[in-house]
Amino acid sequence: MPLSATTDLSQDIDLLQEIDQQTPWTGLHLLNLADGQSVDVGEQEEVTLILLEGGGCTAAGDCLTAPAALTSTPARAAFTASGPTRLLNARVGLEQVGESTSKHDTFDAKKLTWRPSIHGGSGQIATRHLWRPEDFHGDSWVFVDHAILGSDSSLGHHYHGALEEVFIILAGTGWMTIGERTFDVGPGSVTFHPIGVGHGLYNSTHEGLDFVRLAVGIPGETFTTIDLDSDLKSRRPQD
Repeated sequence: MPLSATTDLSQDIDLLQEIDQQTPWTGLHLLNLADGQSVDVGEQEEVTLILLEGGGCTAAGDCLTAPAALTSTPARAAFTASGPTRLLNARVGLEQVGESTSKHDTFDAKKLTWRPSIHGGSGQIATRHLWRPEDFHGDSWVFVDHAILGSDSSLGHHYHGALEEVFIILAGTGWMTIGERTFDVGPGSVTFHPIGVGHGLYNSTHEGLDFVRLAVGIPGETFTTIDLDSDLKSRRPQD
């Protein structure tokens, strides 16, 4: 089933609890860390952390402040919080384990490139891939992407084959469509888009809609994207 969660920042949430995923996800958790608490990356996992609030330091001693991202193969204390920190912990399976590696980046709007919107959407979108398939150790992660939808702009209705996505809203508000349902999203909203399920996003406001896309694929299969010829601007949230 499609998942949508507008987060209560005081709680830890297991977002895959009711999801029948087809790609190698091993976990998708929203976590609150206290000062000094760490995230370990277990054996046979490659993890992407999305820092939503607060900050901390990597195992190598590099310090990050939200919003930022870190990806790591197995490591103890891959990230340690400096003060209260809110993050998304996205984990996928890793078939072969080698030397522990990690990399990090920030969600900087100045690094994005603006262009006409994609997947049959309207208006403008700015995008940047932080990491592509070749930047990961394993074969499951496809990309981590930062995007901003312009005012009165949409990411058009589309679906993927052999690929599942998660969207995380960093700032702004909009209307998300998954399947036949359209609903409001805002800062702290997380949505899961299964294989073969149409989805898209519309920003009806005068402010930019800032979000992150995570994509995980089925290893060995070809990823496809099918546009459904709708900019979703006529869709409205349902109660």
